[in-house]
Amino acid sequence: MRKNIPPRPILLSALLIILHAASIAGQDPRPGWQPPKPRKHLTIFAPKPISGNNIFKGEADVWLANAVENLAAGELRPIRDQVLSDYVSAVGDYLVSQSVNPKKRFKFIVTDDWSEDAMSIGGGRVYVCLGLLKSLENEDELAGVLAHEIAHDEFAHAGKTATRQLFWLTRIRKVKTALEVALALQTLSEEFNKHRFVQVGERLLGFSRFDELEADRAAFYNTYKSGYNPRALADWLKRRERREQEESGDASEYGKEQIRKFFFSTHPPSGQRTAALEWEANFVKMPPGKSYYSSSTFPEMKRRAQELIEHPGR
Repeated sequence: MRKNIPPRPILLSALLIILHAASIAGQDPRPGWQPPKPRKHLTIFAPKPISGNNIFKGEADVWLANAVENLAAGELRPIRDQVLSDYVSAVGDYLVSQSVNPKKRFKFIVTDDWSEDAMSIGGGRVYVCLGLLKSLENEDELAGVLAHEIAHDEFAHAGKTATRQLFWLTRIRKVKTALEVALALQTLSEEFNKHRFVQVGERLLGFSRFDELEADRAAFYNTYKSGYNPRALADWLKRRERREQEESGDASEYGKEQIRKFFFSTHPPSGQRTAALEWEANFVKMPPGKSYYSSSTFPEMKRRAQELIEHPGR
C-alpha cells in the first residue's frame, strides 16, 4: 500500500514494483490491551485465495521473502521501541487469527522510515513504516492497513508477481533452493531496471492494481470479522486523497492525475478504492458509521511514534 512518498533507493524501489512489495495468539503488548470481540455474522462474499501460477509455495515463499530482505539490506531498519512493535504485532496477530489462513505465522516489523507506507514481501512478513503509524487516527485504521498487507501475503501476490515477471524476463519457471531464489531475484531486479517497456507493460496490464483491490476487499471482511469498523480503511484513504488534492492546488490537474493512475499506476486511484470498499458494506450488517474500537493502547502508540520521528535514534 504505497503512497506519494519520497523516492527510495533504486534497488528497493525496483523490488517494490516487482513484488508490489509471532504466533497467532500473540502477547498483549501492554497490560490491559484487549482486542475487540469478533463478529459471528455471515460474510459469504468474502474473497478466497486461489492458487494461480506461483512457483513460490511452501518453503519457497520464505526463500523469496529472505531474498527480498537481503537485496534491501539496510533499508528495512526495525525501530528499537519494543512496546510499540509489540502492540502492532498483537493487532496483526489477532487479525491473522480471523483471516482466511488463521494458522499461518506472521511477523510484523515497524521500520524507522518516515514514509506513509506499508508492504508485504511474502513469507508472512509485513513491514509498517513509522510515518504510516503517525498518520492513523484510531486502532480500526491500523487494523485496516495491517489486514490489507496480510491479504497480500495470504493471496500470494508477491509470489505470483515474481513468478510472472521471472518468466517474462528470464524464462525461469522453477526454483529448487534458497540460493536459486536469491540469484533469480537479483537477475530479475537487474533485468527489470534495464527494460522500461516491461515496467510500462506491467502497469498497463493492471495486475498490481487488481491485487490492491483484492487486498482491500479481503481487508474489509477481515476487519469486519475481527470486530473493527471496516469503514476505517476507506476513511484513511479518503483523508489521504484530501491531502493529495490540497497539495496539488489544481483540481483540473489532480483529476488528470487520477486518470493516469487508473491506467498506469501500480495502485488504483483512492476514489476507486474507497468506492469499492463502500460497495462491500451492502453485504454485511455494518456497525454505526463513526463507531470505532476504543483502545487505551492506541494513543500511547501514537505518542511513541511521534517521539521516534522527532528524536530519531532513540
